[in-house]
Amino acid sequence: MTALKLLLIALTIGWGAPVWADDAASTASTDLQSLKENVLNLNKELSQLEDELLYPSSQSALYVSIEVGSSVRLVDINVSLDGKNVAYHFYTPQEYAALTKGGMDRVYNGNITTGSHEFKTIVTGYDPHGKSFQRVLTYDFVKGDQRKYIELHVSDDANKSMAEFQFHDWDIKQ
Repeated sequence: MTALKLLLIALTIGWGAPVWADDAASTASTDLQSLKENVLNLNKELSQLEDELLYPSSQSALYVSIEVGSSVRLVDINVSLDGKNVAYHFYTPQEYAALTKGGMDRVYNGNITTGSHEFKTIVTGYDPHGKSFQRVLTYDFVKGDQRKYIELHVSDDANKSMAEFQFHDWDIKQ
């Protein structure tokens, strides 16, 4: 619904045919309810249009997750896409606690063209024994026509002596 239609509805309500006082209250209430519904529908359509403009099918994101119960401690992550720095995040104790309880952090969100790309991440943290580490990880992927979401999952290795990192990607169908 366009703004012009909304204006026409408002003018119709305001300049309608004269009615008796009892009918006027009833008609005004009905017209007001109709106007409210039209405004809500207009807001919904505008919101959908905004989402399509802001988050087209070229939208892609990189998430970080930690295996529940893992003793790996993340400090920060620096992300580059095709050689260009696109994101950095420092993890507060509260954010780290949320990650260890099954949460995910969206480190990067942006529009990526169709084709081959590379994420390079520099992850700093502490391994299960409290020893600090810095790992450089690269992930090559192909972006198709649909949205793409990639997860960097952090966990302990089998011996619980060091951190393991695995990338998973999903093509989201619209």
